[in-house]
Amino acid sequence: MACPYFMPEQRLSADWPFPHRLPLGAGWTGTCTASRPDVRPNEHELKTGCNVGYAASCARLPQQRHADSVRFALGEERDGMLRVRFAYEREHLPAGHGELIYETTTHLWQTAQADPCLLRMAECYINAQVERRTSCNTKETSS
Repeated sequence: MACPYFMPEQRLSADWPFPHRLPLGAGWTGTCTASRPDVRPNEHELKTGCNVGYAASCARLPQQRHADSVRFALGEERDGMLRVRFAYEREHLPAGHGELIYETTTHLWQTAQADPCLLRMAECYINAQVERRTSCNTKETSS
């Protein structure tokens, strides 16, 4: 469950015990959009909050917020359209959910969504999952 105010940019090469288990499928660098848009969290903040959600110790989190974290799951892929499901949590309880539709050939969202952080996190999640699937398939065919 990533922080809903995290805008991921690039993969974070860090010492993650199980990077594929992270909410976005890998660790990421990026910016915090909770207060000012140009705040760059340090590596400790990225590893303990931004990439894993529930960053209660983060001073930038607004007191009044719709969610503490967001998680993603890949849904059905048909005719080049990939459904990506997301769920927000607030205080460890459901706080909203929805579905995004991603066109795999053009890499464009077909679902109108106002939150650019949500879309970017979903893209990172998709990229990490596709890379993981490709890696697993390559290992299977070479065995």
